[in-house]
Amino acid sequence: MKLLHLKIACYLYNQFTDYDKSYLDLLGKHPILDLEKRIDVSDLIKWLRSWGCRQFKNEDENISINNFQDWYNSNKSKLPNINQNLINYDFTINEGLIIELFDNLSICKSAIREGKYRQVDVCVGPVGAAKTLFALRPNLFSPWDNLIYKQLKLECNGLGYVSYLHKIKTELINIRDEAINNHLEWENIFNYLNKMHRSYPKLIDEYFWITLTNKCDPLIIENFCKNGR
Repeated sequence: MKLLHLKIACYLYNQFTDYDKSYLDLLGKHPILDLEKRIDVSDLIKWLRSWGCRQFKNEDENISINNFQDWYNSNKSKLPNINQNLINYDFTINEGLIIELFDNLSICKSAIREGKYRQVDVCVGPVGAAKTLFALRPNLFSPWDNLIYKQLKLECNGLGYVSYLHKIKTELINIRDEAINNHLEWENIFNYLNKMHRSYPKLIDEYFWITLTNKCDPLIIENFCKNGR
């Protein structure tokens, strides 16, 4: 990934979707989410729905809230500090912890649906878990979606999610080095990319959302611009 390709992807992301707006609205209400508070959980669920998580049914919101709060109360002491960032995060020590947090959240009950013979529990799932962890710790965690982890051949569990974070961390380090070599201050990368949020991991996820989920190749766009008449 080149810095220019990331810039193209972030531009396309801004044009293709209003996901940033709904995320910034959530961030404006709750700069630091506290899932002990029902209003925080309710607003988190509304945001998850706006990002395509259909497993959170309106009529079952109390189920979602109660199980989110149970997970949070059992795991909040294990959550990394809010100031932890992905580039400097030590996975050697903490990889198992992230896998546990993710897997425990992924299996939480979010709703009930009617099966052929009985009611069936609906879970938060791997996409809902990733987006929730991102909302809680946006400097460390990243969202993802089904097409991203499938295209990258990652498992849809905590181990696969940690592998995704490793990949994002590697790309961030490479982009940071290229930015510094081009005399661009790393802290100003969001302005350079015309992004209103301040989550480094989300920048790389936006690249994958454009290239894998939506199959747009920034290299083709770069070559088109170079060779265009």
